[in-house]
Amino acid sequence: MSILVATLIQSNRADGAAQQLQLEVFINGAATNQIAAFESFDGRHLGAAPDELRALGLDLGKQARRRGAIVMLDTVRGLGYRYEEREQRIFLTINDGLRGMISYDAAPGREASPDVRAGFGGVLNYNLFAASRQEPDASGFAFSGASTTLDARAFSPVGTFGQSAILRLEDNGRADALRLDTAYTYSDPATLTTYQAGDAISGGFAWTRPIRIGGLQARRDFGLRTDLITQPLVSASGSAAVPSTVDVYVNELKTYSHPVDTGPFQITDIPVTTGGGQAVIVLRDAAGRETRTSVPFYASPNLLRPGLFDFSLEAGLPRLGYATTSDAYAVNQPVLSASLRKGIFDWLTLEAHGEASSGLLNGGLGMVTRTGSLGVASFAVAGSHGAAGGGLQSYASYEIRIGTLSVNASSQMTFGSYDDLASVSDRLQDGGTSGQAFFRLLSFDPMAVGASTRSRPPKMVNSISFGTPLPFDSGSISASYIDLTPASGEGSRILTASYSRSLPFGYLNATAFAALGGRRNAGLFAGLSIPIGGNIMASTAISADKHGVDVIADVSKPLGEDPGSLGWRTSFSQDGSAEGSAAVSYRSSHGHAEAGVGRSISGTAATAQFDGAIATMGSGIFLTDRIDDSFAVVETGLPGVGVLFENRPAGVTDAKGRLLVPSLRSYQRNKIAIDTTNLPVDADVTTTQDIIAPADRAGVRVDFRVRNDVSAAVLVLSGPDGQPLEVGSHGTVNGTQDFVIGYDGRAYVKALARSNTVVAETAKGSCRASFGYMTKANEQVVIPVVCR
Repeated sequence: MSILVATLIQSNRADGAAQQLQLEVFINGAATNQIAAFESFDGRHLGAAPDELRALGLDLGKQARRRGAIVMLDTVRGLGYRYEEREQRIFLTINDGLRGMISYDAAPGREASPDVRAGFGGVLNYNLFAASRQEPDASGFAFSGASTTLDARAFSPVGTFGQSAILRLEDNGRADALRLDTAYTYSDPATLTTYQAGDAISGGFAWTRPIRIGGLQARRDFGLRTDLITQPLVSASGSAAVPSTVDVYVNELKTYSHPVDTGPFQITDIPVTTGGGQAVIVLRDAAGRETRTSVPFYASPNLLRPGLFDFSLEAGLPRLGYATTSDAYAVNQPVLSASLRKGIFDWLTLEAHGEASSGLLNGGLGMVTRTGSLGVASFAVAGSHGAAGGGLQSYASYEIRIGTLSVNASSQMTFGSYDDLASVSDRLQDGGTSGQAFFRLLSFDPMAVGASTRSRPPKMVNSISFGTPLPFDSGSISASYIDLTPASGEGSRILTASYSRSLPFGYLNATAFAALGGRRNAGLFAGLSIPIGGNIMASTAISADKHGVDVIADVSKPLGEDPGSLGWRTSFSQDGSAEGSAAVSYRSSHGHAEAGVGRSISGTAATAQFDGAIATMGSGIFLTDRIDDSFAVVETGLPGVGVLFENRPAGVTDAKGRLLVPSLRSYQRNKIAIDTTNLPVDADVTTTQDIIAPADRAGVRVDFRVRNDVSAAVLVLSGPDGQPLEVGSHGTVNGTQDFVIGYDGRAYVKALARSNTVVAETAKGSCRASFGYMTKANEQVVIPVVCR
């Protein structure tokens, strides 16, 4: 039979007589609610593309090896069919071996990544700070110093250039400037890569130490795609005998629900919280019968999804003395650094790190593996070779959750003369000379490598911590132990224990610590926080150690994020002498200010500061609150128009019809809209909302094109009999503008002249009329028109 069908198919294909069919599909008597494409070469035998059959839930396996080739249904083992030509339906009968797995994505809000936008402009964030002091025996306040912290950047569609610095004025009149960071950054969302030239911090892992460099860096940035899930999530599978509904519960909270067709299914990317728990899959058919499946899980951001690749590559000069007057680059000591991470399986991620400089080579390999549903273990080993010899470093950690008990343990140890770029850079700083130059040329003496062990990685850092909620109480407890032996050999061991719980009237927390070993010490801290109305909070705390007891009490109202909000705080402490302080803060659309005063046994101090930003884009200059990420300039063309950001009021446009919204999230979807309730009645709006995704630390323009000079009117069209023209009829004004007639013969038209001609096409025929027009400010013009 198969040979006969194949021969017939080849004959008809040669004649080019294939018939294309679009058929409603039923599988095992149940409707799939799908229309599929089939082909027939002889009017009796049907075939379909493999992808079409897979979309219907069929798993053909090796029976459809050639992608895109037509598979004749008669040749598929385990499949029978009945074709009803009159009804254009096909009934497929398949066995369980042909049922394909249908996957359902449970991740919420998996929208396509939006188009990233960036304009041309600049931002200058600033902090102005000043302090004065009154000595106990003085009659007035004396100037103590002032500073200005600046963070400037210029942005464009091809990247952002940033510069930050601190300007200081001391009480003796001495002034200096400290350069912080200078860098040009460009991010490419298509490749998820960020390139940086200038000052940067090297990448790495828990078992490496980063350094500051001046040079070039390329790194993977998964934050450029907010729709991308980077860590392996929970998946669950099952099979439905009849069409059913599947519900997913994670730690007893419903997170997903979806109807499933007959056959095997898989729920992928179930949203779970970091750590361990239980996912329960509930399959419910139309009769209410339920099948429950429990899936224990453990999720960790330290794991990468299979196939994902993460990296950070750097090359440049070590930066020494950051934020000091001895800021310098070691020009004779270039360095290289690379960190790589790749997801192999859902349960395995591999890591690699390498460093190199003159006189030092360092490299290591690591792995992160999930141990079933219990936890995640990490292992790494690194080796180095330098002027002082070679050495090794080992690292191991394990995070585990058993019931409600969470445990984290780690161990890092070095052997021999293990060295890395962090210690090499620190020794370069030790060998430098003081000065105030921004760029100081330093030399490096390899013989000085063994001169200091202070900067080398510690010989041993072992720690363990655990936490759990109490079954007999609404509180929770945690404890930790750290055993540290630095390269100098003077070790320390610290033990801490904490307890916290919510109270009917507030929140209580207490922490005790004990330093074991040579410098013994022990202490206790306990605090109580009580809300006393609105967002005002009162708190008190007591701390005690071998040096004495300190009592602190304060009442505060946090500063809100909305312009016009007011915040304040007062505090009092007693540790042998009484100390008190008070401060008040205010936020406006131009920034936020704070002033405070404090008194102690050494005198009285007063401070004042202001945080804000100056932003420019196009021809506009804006004074606004600090802009740490991205912003938008909303343009409406009209003053006093309300602007909404994520459905919350963001302000009103100024006299030029513009408003700067400072708190956008880069590379994410930001919804900006305008409030039309205050628009003039004659205003014309193209759109009332927009979804934008700005680039990192960049600005975008959002033009809503609100206009009130469009020469618009509402025409009330009627026929010769005085009856309104039919709803849905079409017309033109002055032969160019098309419009549709609505109820009561009304139509909204624009771009009218003093004299106009209208032609309407109705079911009864066409008619024509002429009418005049005159603009009326802030008034909707309504013109009756009789069409003859």
